[in-house]
This record gives sequence, C-alpha cells and structure tokens, in this order.
Amino acid sequence: MAGVGRAQSNDTGLVVYSQSRPGPILREAEWEGTLPRTRAHVAVVVVYRRGDQLVIWPHERKRVLLHRFPVTIYEIDLALHSTVISSELPSQDTAASFNARCHIQWRVFNPSAVVRHQVLNIGETLYASLLHRARAITRNFGVDQLIDAEEEINKKLGGVDFDATAPTLIEQAMKEAVDRGCLGAEYGLWTHTIVHMTLDDAAIQHNTKMMKLSWAIKEEKLEQELRIIKNRNEQAITSERIRVYREIVAAGDVEQFALRLSQNPDEISAITTIIREEQLTSRRDTIEFISQMVESGVVERWEVSDQVREALEWLREATARVVTNKDHRNMEVDEPLHQRRRGRGTPTEESVQSPDVIVVTAEVVTPDEGTDSKPSP
Repeated sequence: MAGVGRAQSNDTGLVVYSQSRPGPILREAEWEGTLPRTRAHVAVVVVYRRGDQLVIWPHERKRVLLHRFPVTIYEIDLALHSTVISSELPSQDTAASFNARCHIQWRVFNPSAVVRHQVLNIGETLYASLLHRARAITRNFGVDQLIDAEEEINKKLGGVDFDATAPTLIEQAMKEAVDRGCLGAEYGLWTHTIVHMTLDDAAIQHNTKMMKLSWAIKEEKLEQELRIIKNRNEQAITSERIRVYREIVAAGDVEQFALRLSQNPDEISAITTIIREEQLTSRRDTIEFISQMVESGVVERWEVSDQVREALEWLREATARVVTNKDHRNMEVDEPLHQRRRGRGTPTEESVQSPDVIVVTAEVVTPDEGTDSKPSP
C-alpha cells in the first residue's frame, strides 16, 4: 500500500484520505509517433481522432493504425491500490450513528472506461456511491447491532473475485462486476471494500447504559433464583429436622433429644415450630415431653448453650401458660348452663314467699255511762 497523502473534506462531513497517486491515469500526452516503453503494471490507451480507442495491455504487442490518426495516448496504472474514506453512517436510532472507516482496494480492469470517464481521483469518484450504498444498509440496524451491520456492509460491498495474474479472465470479471452493479464497475474499476465501524459518543453512552441495565436485570434474576433455592433448601432442612425431633419425641428418648440439641444448638427453631404446631392441634404429649426434659435435669448433663437452655425454659413456661388457659376455658365450657345463669332464670321458692305480717289488735275504751267528763277537782 502506497503512502497516505493529504486529507480532503466536503460539505457532507466525509473525509477522503487519498494516496500520493490518487487516480489510475499516470500520464496524458499527445501522440508523438511512438509508444512509451512497456511496463508490467501499465496499460496504454491510444485515442484516435474520431474518438475510438485502442487498448494495449502489458502482455500484448499491437500496432497503432496511423491512418486513423492517433491523437492522444494515456498511461493507465494497473497496480493494486487502496483508498480510505471515513464518514458517519446513520443507524436505525435517529439519536445515534456509526463511525465508519472504509478501506477501498481498487485496480483497473477496463482502461478504456477509465479514460472515457476521466477518473482522476478514486476517492472523489467513489465516495458518493459508497456513501449512498452504505447508508442504505446501516439504516436497517440499531446501534446495538454494530457487528451485524459491519458484516452486512462488507458482504454487499465485497466485489467480485479477480485474479490479476490471469489476463484472459479480466473481461469475464469485468462483465460480472457490471452485471452485479459493484462499486466502481461503471468506471472500469474493480473494488473490494472493507468497512470497520465504531459507535459515536451518543451511541457509546446509550450502549453503555443499556449494557449496565441488562447486567443489572440478569444479576437481579440470578439473585432471585438464588434466594428461591436457599429458601427451598432451608425449608427442606427444617422439615428434616422437625421429622427427626418428632421421631425422638414419639420414642420418648430424652437423652437422644438433649444430645442432638447440644450438638446442634441452632435447631432450637425446629423445636419451636413443633411446639406451635402442637398448640394449634391441642396436643399435649409433645409439650409435656419438653417440660419433662427441662425439669428432669437432662439438659444440665449435656453441654447445651445458655441461649438454648433459656429458649427451652421459655418454651416450657409459655406452653404451661397455654395449657393452663386452655384447661380453664374447657372447665368453663363443661360447667352447667343453669349454674352460670344465676339470677336470670325462674325465681326460687324462697323468693316468692311473702314476709310474715304482724297483726296488732287495738283495745277500744268506752267511757263509763253517767260519769262526768270533766276532770275532778
């Protein structure tokens, strides 16, 4: 690849980095009666007075028809060159775009067409068509589809296979390129475009934010799954502990109960669960077993932590209160109804009897007849 020359810009924001030799036409001169010396990578185009042309490839030796009056000769470079074109390409998202750097490998496979179109600068000749094709492709992709967009644009701008060492296949390759509408084919050029794309600042910020959100969602889902697994495992462990303690209680093995609890003090929660379930089902055998174990002093013979001992004592006292309250309520339920409704039923015999009536007889004093009513002196 030849050295990179000056950079050119235009109103579209496109930047074209041209080589020191930007075009395939090496020299244009008037006909002086002789052909230039033969070079392996240079073809000669002779233009006659009426405009028809004679193409002389390096591997060919042809005569110039002087009676047709040759006017001008052109020397056309057949070597492989590369031109770089950089531009912003739109994405599916209007707020962001792609930064594209297009490496165009090119060579001439139709010197006559190059002369007719006067291709003096490859970058200026191809950039409009390249930009139009590239934009039509990248508009179908979002900024999060950078790799897919890059692969698609390279696939469609790849060009035809071309073997420069087989001159007989040049005409066939040229026809195929024209039929497929390859970039530069109408100008007599073979091209192969390789595009490297990156995101602009807005797209990078958007992608970074979306990536972080996606990571956060995945982490949250995994943490939720982990919590579910932990809960399921804890429930399974608790169920197994409860099952073991129930078997010990059913067997009435106080020693085994105290031994296991001393070795696994964290299993006090399983015992609490059992007590609560027994309270709800009004079963007293398990509660009495706990009380018996605490009161018998079995716990003291094992290295049970103070926290476990206090928890067992609390369970014994709590269950005792629950049992007492239940027994008291049961006694109230068993008491005859007529004894609890005293004062509200049929009055008793004593209450209907009237108190004794005391009758006092008054003596009537009649004044004596003929006696003066006046007092004696």
